[in-house]
Amino acid sequence: MKKSFSKFYMAGVAVSMLAIASCSKEEAKPPVVVPGVTIPQLSRALVIDITGTWCPPCGAYGIPGFEAAIALRKETILPFAIHSNDPLSNGSMDAIGELPRFKTGYVPRIVAGNGLIFDAGVYSDINATANKIAMAVDTFISNNPVVAGVAISNFKVSPADNNMTVDIDAKFFTAKTGEYFISVYFFENNVVSSQKITGSADNATQKHNYVIRGAANGTWGEALTCNSDVNTRFTKSFTYLLNPSWNNANLGVMALIWKKNGSDYTYVNGNLKLQQ
Repeated sequence: MKKSFSKFYMAGVAVSMLAIASCSKEEAKPPVVVPGVTIPQLSRALVIDITGTWCPPCGAYGIPGFEAAIALRKETILPFAIHSNDPLSNGSMDAIGELPRFKTGYVPRIVAGNGLIFDAGVYSDINATANKIAMAVDTFISNNPVVAGVAISNFKVSPADNNMTVDIDAKFFTAKTGEYFISVYFFENNVVSSQKITGSADNATQKHNYVIRGAANGTWGEALTCNSDVNTRFTKSFTYLLNPSWNNANLGVMALIWKKNGSDYTYVNGNLKLQQ
């Protein structure tokens, strides 16, 4: 009887050990990763440099201050250059630069978030200009919760096909109230164009960055029809024709979310991507 019990006991222990070993194996398996695009729940501040190659203060303080602010805030800033009446102008961007909140008779004008921070020229000091822009970026981010976000993926420049393609995904993180639009812009960096400079000779080799080359779906884009339900998002691919005068290696894409308020549009959030 004792011998029989011992056999059964040992068998039971063996089965238990196997079960424990089996559970441990299952727990060690890595989590299943579902393929898809992650939309960051992060806020970035739009900073618009409304400038002109014919404008001496733009060359002396506006452009250098804009560039210095980009370096200061890096991942929290979305730089956006609108050129006025010069060789780098793009007609589709005029409506943004001429919003009543942004429009004055002067350039350079710099917008951070949804308001002018320099409405009649910038400081004649590059560091002071950059610091004021950086502070405005911080204020926008701290005062604006992340209502919606956007992700950019599969950005490709294909000279053989004479086009650029990109996938855009967006979603709401909070309840959606009102009308929202999403716009997709293509820009170019290191565009060489002569620039007037206060108190100095023209810079014939001035490099201009974040020069908007075109809007894939119009100035204000298209209706953002998704909502805050976890199962809904805006997903769409865009294609835009290349121009032979562009340097394909310096092209990038930016997606901005706007909220429509009557005839006005206020910036909500956005993202950008350069070629890898």
